[in-house]
Amino acid sequence: MNNRTLWTLFLVVLMSVTQYVYSEPKPDDAVHYRQGILMALGWNVGPMGAMVKGKVPYDAERFRFLAKRLELLAPMVREGFIESSRSAESDTRPEAWENLEDFNQRFSELEKVSSDLATITMNGDREAVVKQFIATVNVCKDCHDNYRVKR
Repeated sequence: MNNRTLWTLFLVVLMSVTQYVYSEPKPDDAVHYRQGILMALGWNVGPMGAMVKGKVPYDAERFRFLAKRLELLAPMVREGFIESSRSAESDTRPEAWENLEDFNQRFSELEKVSSDLATITMNGDREAVVKQFIATVNVCKDCHDNYRVKR
């Protein structure tokens, strides 16, 4: 990962932590935060999916880079689901708040599969990488199917 990306990620985390330490974020800010992280996840999953589907040539180095980003971003999503944002306008279904233990377990699973994906990209076995990518995307899909408003 290049220095600019690390520096940007550091600043985002620092700003988030600083705000959280000094005050409870406003509900709409929490929604915007989590939407931003989810958008960043999608921004990185998209090119990997295109490689897996053969829409663009497979580039192991690029795939590894994107997988490492997922590994860094995945734990950040949960931070945006604070209790005060429960009633804020978002695509989160009420079932997420009603089944918070399951919802949080899904975030733990996302963190695990994202980390596993980043690790597997290091061994150069494309078949294993594709298999783990599909497992990662399925964790996302399953959560969306259960806890995201369908539009």
